[in-house]
Amino acid sequence: MSRSLARGLSRLCLLGIILCCSSLAVAGDKAHWQNPRYLVESFVEIALHREYSPNPSPVRKWTTPVKYHLVHHTADRELHTRLIATHFNHLAAITGLAIGPAKNQEDANFLVVLASENELKRDLLTYFGWNSESKREAFFREAVCLGSFSTNRHGAIISATTIIPVDRARGSGALVSCIVEELTQVLGLPNDSVKVFPSVFNDKSTDAYLSGLDYLLLKMLYDNRVKIGMDEKAARPILQTIATEYERDGLFDTAERTASESGLSAMIP
Repeated sequence: MSRSLARGLSRLCLLGIILCCSSLAVAGDKAHWQNPRYLVESFVEIALHREYSPNPSPVRKWTTPVKYHLVHHTADRELHTRLIATHFNHLAAITGLAIGPAKNQEDANFLVVLASENELKRDLLTYFGWNSESKREAFFREAVCLGSFSTNRHGAIISATTIIPVDRARGSGALVSCIVEELTQVLGLPNDSVKVFPSVFNDKSTDAYLSGLDYLLLKMLYDNRVKIGMDEKAARPILQTIATEYERDGLFDTAERTASESGLSAMIP
């Protein structure tokens, strides 16, 4: 789960992207993503596939409270704490998960490392076990931030770690988008795909904040009917039922507004 350097820089081309993609909207006032079929296919793409692996995955999500701890290796601790807490609160409101700070690092099941450039290699070794120079160099060349999670044999997420290299994230204008994408993905939506847009899970997208589509994907994942360990065949009928309910209840029409009413998009002008 990594974010391309181009993600931060691509905001300079936002107008051109919007013009190029305008033909993709469906007829009338509905955007292309505002229909049940697109939502289901997006969920399958993001939740049931894995980056860098051709093999499908089962549904994975947290079933216990998320207790996070911030490891500060940079300045601006107060700012970073506020940004991350704001996004975690947003995720908790969408998913219904209990998400809050742990008493200490030992009690945490989710570590968020705010890394400095000087200590980044050490942090990659400490938290991800990366002792390969070529692997680190590939990350430095292709990505800004990354995250990972572990599951038990049933598919429940039991721990997660995210590293946000603050210096390089700020240098590419991607600090906020790193926080949003990486903290969101380790809730059980780990894949990146250009097939899904507008979304923070699309490395070619300019979205820094959760889109209406992202909001619905999170809400769908944490619907009680979507069980850990479900494969695509078992999940599809349930996903289709949920998506149809969203259409009936008007959630496609309100999702974009709901996603932007709170969280970092509301905090940052």
